[in-house]
Amino acid sequence: MSWRLKLSETGLLVVDVQEKLVAAVKEPEGWVERVEVLVKAAKLLEIPMAITEQVPAKLGKTVVAIQRAAGKGGPHAKSAFSAVEAGKALGRKRILVVGCEAHICVRQTVYDLRQKEVQPVLVADAVGSRREADRQLALQEMRQDGIVIASTEAVLFELLETAEHPKFKEIQSLIK
Repeated sequence: MSWRLKLSETGLLVVDVQEKLVAAVKEPEGWVERVEVLVKAAKLLEIPMAITEQVPAKLGKTVVAIQRAAGKGGPHAKSAFSAVEAGKALGRKRILVVGCEAHICVRQTVYDLRQKEVQPVLVADAVGSRREADRQLALQEMRQDGIVIASTEAVLFELLETAEHPKFKEIQSLIK
């Protein structure tokens, strides 16, 4: 099966981009901004999206910039580390996975999606961990296990397919 992304087959899952977690996650620089870009792009391209929050009473709500970019619809609260149920509920063959932490909730979500026969695509520059070593180890492990790992810009242009796409200029302006 090809991993090529198609708008009609792709969803976006934003995992636990919450106030207290984001404050602790420094690497890679700019990862939250790339999550915001992907959320805005999903809205423009009408890609279904889900946002999760890990025990929000303790870790806070989703950061304001992501909430604002997402618009309507509240995040799904969860206590399990995996966000597989929110991802599976999108009803798409491929799910772009972003958020934190790469080595815990994101990693478990990616593997659980694959077990549910949904192809995860990890957007590496839009995932973070408190420690860069944990993030790098998780990325290396998932890559070795055959998980597709891409960048924000790569997935967005893959979804557009052509510079003739009616939303090309709007998407391009998000990543500049």
